[in-house]
Amino acid sequence: MKSPNLFKFATSELSQDAFICWLLSWASPEYTGSSLHRCGIDLIGRLFEKHGKELPKEIDKVEVIKQDSNIDVLCIVNEKYAILIEDKTGTKNHSGQLSSYLNEIRSRDFGDCNILPIYFKTRDQACYAGVEENGYQVFSRNEFLSVLNLGVELGINSDIFNDFRNHLKDISDKVNSYRTLPIDQWHWHSWEGFYMELKDKLCEGHWDYVSNPAGGFLGFWWHFQGDSTCKQYLQLEESKFCIKIKVNNSEKRKYFRSKWHKKIVDNNEKYGLNLRKPDKFGNGNYMTVLVASDEYRQVGSDGCIDMQSTVEHLKKAENLLKYVCETT
Repeated sequence: MKSPNLFKFATSELSQDAFICWLLSWASPEYTGSSLHRCGIDLIGRLFEKHGKELPKEIDKVEVIKQDSNIDVLCIVNEKYAILIEDKTGTKNHSGQLSSYLNEIRSRDFGDCNILPIYFKTRDQACYAGVEENGYQVFSRNEFLSVLNLGVELGINSDIFNDFRNHLKDISDKVNSYRTLPIDQWHWHSWEGFYMELKDKLCEGHWDYVSNPAGGFLGFWWHFQGDSTCKQYLQLEESKFCIKIKVNNSEKRKYFRSKWHKKIVDNNEKYGLNLRKPDKFGNGNYMTVLVASDEYRQVGSDGCIDMQSTVEHLKKAENLLKYVCETT
């Protein structure tokens, strides 16, 4: 009988903090000889590698501190190196916290070259530019799973360890489910996985949660054209495909909405997209001028996503919008 997974219930960042602290603590010399010690050392080594540094040949001391000056995890190696970990599950960096934590460690007896800021992320995020600008290196779920998989190879026999590994593996399986689930069975994680691959295939784009009175959706937007007066772009609202514009001047919104609706409709025939007027025209900064009448996701005989065909279909929309913009 399969036992219940502790981390199905302990889902907070604090629970993840505790596991990271626990595994790092096994790297202490007093645990030399155990498989958990080797796994803890491997984790520290990979965090060093993130900053292009080699792990010291001898590790004499590992001190792990939780919530030091609000820093999620601080791991001090040989009283010389400070691994500063900002741990995130589903949330993102905010309110200048990354620079604040880094400045706190800089105020102590560590040289800048011995401070290793890590952004530890076990859920997915569309963009890490702000993280990297603050000097942090991203350590992803897949990278952490690689460490934990090594632990399995080493023969670690720990319910805590195995539960956490299975917890992360379950998240990855859900994110990758868009590849094997029929598109009408997709869930939140499926959309995340789809958007991440789509961003890679299109070489652009951003995705995130968009709130609205109906409950919100996970959106993906890309291919921005135009200028500050009127931006034109493409957006996916999960199963809904939209061509949208952004107009800040409220007095010109109706004009631009009508203009771009007509121009796109007039030029659509040679691109073969089945577009229609949205059920309701909005009048805010962001307005939908056309939506797809049919499913933009292309599928195989099994009802699962055909990624190549889907990208080719969306490229038609890119070419349509580009052509209309260039000839306007």
